[in-house]
Amino acid sequence: MAETGMELLDELSEYAGLDSFNENALEKELELCGKLGVDVEKLKALKFNALQLAEIRKGIVDKIDYKKYFNPKYAWTEMEELRLEMTQGIDMTKYRNEGFDCLQISQIRQGLAAGIDVSQYAKKEYLADQMREIRHGLLKKPPVPVIFFQDPAFDSMQMREIRKGLEAGIDISGYTSVDIPYMKMRAIRESAEDGLFFDAVQIGKYNAAILDQMHRAYIEKIDISRYVKNHFDAEQLEEIRIGLKEGLPIDNYITDDMRGDAIKEIRIGLENGVDVAQYADVSYGWMQMYEMRLGLEHQIDIVPYAKPLYHADQMREIRLGIEEGLDISKFSTMMYTAKDMRRIREAMLSGTYKAFVEDDSTAKTVFDRTGGTKDSKVLLDSMIANRDLYISFTSDKLLCWLKLPLRSDGLEYTEDVLLAFLFKCNVRKGVDKQEIKKMLANLNHSEKYLVAAGKEAVDGQDGYYEYFFDTENEKEPVILEDGTADLTNIDSLVQVHVGDKIALYHKATKGQDGYNVFGEVKTAKNGKEIPILKGEGFMILNDRVTYVAKWTGALTIKDGNIKIEKILVLPEVKITDKRINFDGVVYVKGDVHSGSEITATSNVIIGGHMESSEIKSGGDVIIKGGATCPIRGGITAKGNVTAKFFEGVTIEGKDISANFFINCKITAKGYIRTYGRAGILYGGHCHSTYGIEVASVGNKNGAKTIINLGVDSALLNEYSELKKSISREEADYKSLAKERDRLQEIGAVDRQIMQWKVKINAAVGVKESKLKELRKKQFYYEEEIKKGSNAQAVVTEVAYAGTVFVIDGIVLRLDNDRKTYDKMIFMSDSKKENIIVLG
Repeated sequence: MAETGMELLDELSEYAGLDSFNENALEKELELCGKLGVDVEKLKALKFNALQLAEIRKGIVDKIDYKKYFNPKYAWTEMEELRLEMTQGIDMTKYRNEGFDCLQISQIRQGLAAGIDVSQYAKKEYLADQMREIRHGLLKKPPVPVIFFQDPAFDSMQMREIRKGLEAGIDISGYTSVDIPYMKMRAIRESAEDGLFFDAVQIGKYNAAILDQMHRAYIEKIDISRYVKNHFDAEQLEEIRIGLKEGLPIDNYITDDMRGDAIKEIRIGLENGVDVAQYADVSYGWMQMYEMRLGLEHQIDIVPYAKPLYHADQMREIRLGIEEGLDISKFSTMMYTAKDMRRIREAMLSGTYKAFVEDDSTAKTVFDRTGGTKDSKVLLDSMIANRDLYISFTSDKLLCWLKLPLRSDGLEYTEDVLLAFLFKCNVRKGVDKQEIKKMLANLNHSEKYLVAAGKEAVDGQDGYYEYFFDTENEKEPVILEDGTADLTNIDSLVQVHVGDKIALYHKATKGQDGYNVFGEVKTAKNGKEIPILKGEGFMILNDRVTYVAKWTGALTIKDGNIKIEKILVLPEVKITDKRINFDGVVYVKGDVHSGSEITATSNVIIGGHMESSEIKSGGDVIIKGGATCPIRGGITAKGNVTAKFFEGVTIEGKDISANFFINCKITAKGYIRTYGRAGILYGGHCHSTYGIEVASVGNKNGAKTIINLGVDSALLNEYSELKKSISREEADYKSLAKERDRLQEIGAVDRQIMQWKVKINAAVGVKESKLKELRKKQFYYEEEIKKGSNAQAVVTEVAYAGTVFVIDGIVLRLDNDRKTYDKMIFMSDSKKENIIVLG
């Protein structure tokens, strides 16, 4: 039965996420306020939002006079400020009377609460963000000398860079000037922290982006000094730096008058192994280069559109036409705009564009071949007037049939009359004169004769890759007779050696056009070339079709990308071995003994058993012999985690699968699954964002098993804090924008006003960038919450008493065993009020 007892809720609060902000935040806050004795109907009537209600609720819990801000006209940030003032016993009346806004007052209060000298920044000329930077400086132990950035002419971001430089102990004198933008300050500071010091000439000469590229090159130990001296801009420098880092012969193809985007297209082309010489020309813009690079990657002939006079969008239409096997001559002339080209191309694809091919050899006066006799002409005219009695077509006009009924007028059919009749009926292709002669020699008036046949179009074959490794290497486990799964065939490891052939490309073939009996062309589709393989650790030979490994390692393929990573192969791992930290794949053929530690940037594969060890993987973890951690140890993976079994193991990963889980603590960002009809999960706690699929959950002895499904409380709390941050930033932005608009109306009065206007405009720009970044993060959180909203537990055998389900914060404890002959589904109802069981 569904429980609401406070003891159970307290016990499960870590897993249930009951204080989370979600789509039902308003209803939950109303409910919580109601439980604290507030008139819910009054709250509804006053139309408080969820954040305002949260402040009222917190005020009641904090036992302060929340009625001082019990007014829907207060923004929730103002409510929060008043609540915190009362909670901390700080009277901010003085500062309110002096005209400080809510955000400024918050910074002053936080300083007072921390016991610092707020007089150093409690001044009207500071914006709230500037106050914050000075406050952070004063909070340091020991405090940083804020005098270096107390000038209100510095914006908050400039203040931050000076403060961080002081905290890092570097010489900030080179960039402590209001005339240096904060981005340049940041580049100078970060470079100095890494040991690269710019002199006054460099600081004055180069912008922030160029200084940043010089810094990155210094860290990567790449010399870009000659490019800097030759006045390449930051975008150009970035592409050159990346190219040099990857060892690409980029100097052979670039010039100083190419934009950074154009150099990028050359760099990417070199990375992907295409012949960039075909487009590495300053006469092309970067978008034109992009279309030509794509064409080369898709293994087509780009010559038809590699002309500077084509616009990039025209190039695109021609490229697509070539890839689709169309006759591009129909639309590739420069007289057509890209829009016109697209219309013609799409018409050709849909079959609505018809090209007629006339056979001039048949365009001669066949009427003379009737002999010019009166009877022949009468017969021909009669046949034409009643053509449906004589002629018919099948197979989409590929076949033409004649039937010659017995005539009552005694006129006789002749070869010349029949040929003339066919011509009059527009039958121009595939006429079989021999068949007509045979027909006339043995004429059956009730029979149809095939007298003309067209030719079926034969489409070309698309290009394809022949792989020399198992592309389906992630096999499904074999379910044994006892209901457990055998994992010996699960192995995502494909080992290759330097020079091994990994793939061979078979090029597309051209189609052969056909025609119908009217001479209309039945256009065949040419086979499409497909893009070149992308990834790391391999190269294309000069034949442009053979792919070989550049080094020995482990090969993986995902979403069409091939990656060959370095591999460390070990017979086993013992506690006496050094801690393993490897950039690549770690493959242990045998066991990983107790006390071992393995860290890998990619997959970790263990052929034997793992006991009480720490495994950290940047990819998947596969343990064919199972894992037990009775003492210590656990598994953390960015990818999936699979083992024969897990006992007492702490596991974090995406999808987590095994024959059985016993007393484990599991956190899955995807699904938790057991294999076969014997799969069981009992004891411990597990959390899965998307749900679980198990045969049995819990056990006969009533082992306490907590199954928490949906988005976890940590993510929801992060989302809640993010929403608050966005709300604060929006309030700050509105305040700044209002001031900006006011100054706009005043106009350029004096120098001081102009400086203030510049400062406000800069602050508005910073806020806009920050809000954009926060909203992008908000979108990610909302997508994860949406995915987790339909989480459910699927049980195909039995759910034992003692199992506790927590779905969307709703708790269901099983007091009795529940068995099924098919499957049971535990899920929250549509209103997220109860857990229902289907099946």
